[in-house]
Amino acid sequence: MEVENASERGAGALLWRVGERALLPICVFSMALALPYNVNGDGAARFDALDALLRYGVLSTSRYSLIGPLFSAPLYLLGAALGYAEGGVAFFNLTVFILGLIAFHLLLRRHLEPGTLRRFLLLLTVGSMFPAALASYYGETFTAIMVAAGLAAALLATQRAGRVAGWAAVALGVANTPATLLGLALALLGRVWARRRLRYALVGAGALALIAGESLARRGALFATVYTSNAGAKTIMPYSGLPGFSYPFLLGVVAILLSFGKGLLFYTPGLFLPLKGRLQALGERGAALWRLHASWLLFVTGLVLIYASWWDWGGDWFWGPRFFLIASVPASLALAIWVSRPSPRLWLNLLALGLLTLAIWVGVDGAIFNQADLQVCQVNHYQYGAFCDFTLEFSALWRPLINLSLYGPGATFAHVESFQPRAVLLALCAPLAWLSIAAPLLRAIASQMRALVVALWPLALKLRTGWRW
Repeated sequence: MEVENASERGAGALLWRVGERALLPICVFSMALALPYNVNGDGAARFDALDALLRYGVLSTSRYSLIGPLFSAPLYLLGAALGYAEGGVAFFNLTVFILGLIAFHLLLRRHLEPGTLRRFLLLLTVGSMFPAALASYYGETFTAIMVAAGLAAALLATQRAGRVAGWAAVALGVANTPATLLGLALALLGRVWARRRLRYALVGAGALALIAGESLARRGALFATVYTSNAGAKTIMPYSGLPGFSYPFLLGVVAILLSFGKGLLFYTPGLFLPLKGRLQALGERGAALWRLHASWLLFVTGLVLIYASWWDWGGDWFWGPRFFLIASVPASLALAIWVSRPSPRLWLNLLALGLLTLAIWVGVDGAIFNQADLQVCQVNHYQYGAFCDFTLEFSALWRPLINLSLYGPGATFAHVESFQPRAVLLALCAPLAWLSIAAPLLRAIASQMRALVVALWPLALKLRTGWRW
């Protein structure tokens, strides 16, 4: 009987391991089938610029960089050959993301345990802001993957060619979104300070050269003034309608970090987990990971500092804080490590489990619900846009839960939230991903709860004696 039970446990463990390894490609495939791909908003402007160049040989003077769209040219040509060029580029961000997952796997496999690496990649796929970003042709995915994976190559690659390629990718990613220059500057200053080498400034010079060269070729000026000359509509908000960097800096920082509709605290919960102590336990591998994680954090800090004063710090009509998509990478790494290495303290493990649950909800909400039932924020030139930015009831992240409490799980809720049948694929993948990622935490919490019950049981028995009605 014992041999039979051991055999059953062995078969169950093998099945679990196979399921864990298969879950990531299954979730990626589900996302590829289920996301509502589109080319609209800023993505339409990028497509028009690429279309003008490839179809007519004309360099558009639009305000958006052509660097990222140029990399989508093969998809454009494939789509054009099939009669629908937009349909080709609609899958560009998904393609970039998949290549990014492969790059992270190759670069981090020597520094992370296999289970931790799988959880990191699965969190990026299911428990981050990426699912919402992949459905569009916006530029943030290209910048986020190029910079995050580029920094990983620059700091972790064993060959000089790999490190050079990494820094080149970082420069391209930054040039695609010029506002990220301050993030690059802080990341490079961190490397200069740590290594006492000034040569890292060449990366910043390369990014600046790309930005200036593109602007000169397309607009006849070294640097475009898009970030300082445009403005939004005048609304009830006191600082609306002002151009450029007119938003009060402190208010911008608080909004970017804490607002219900756009706050990083809610959209990237793992970003705020301390990681240095846990990485120190990994020795040299952990030291290398900490250097990478610190570089990612410095880059994100630069984004917060530069966007805090911009009038459109929230990213306009788009789900979540889209300018800070790269923050999902260090957030996912921190959460994966916390989950994989449970704390001896029960409350910390419960906290990590709560943050993991929130991260999975972020991915589900962005991919399935997005901004459904929030059109009120667009009325009359976004007169009520602040509701979607700041209030819990109209936050894209929390609106589905509000509607669920109002209408219950049923046809009315599905209609209000524009639930599509294809979303079932992602809805099924999310709980499986949560269970796979949370497994080490759940085992640790169960053990700690048993120990707590055993410790408190004599006290409970003592307290229940002597009571009378």
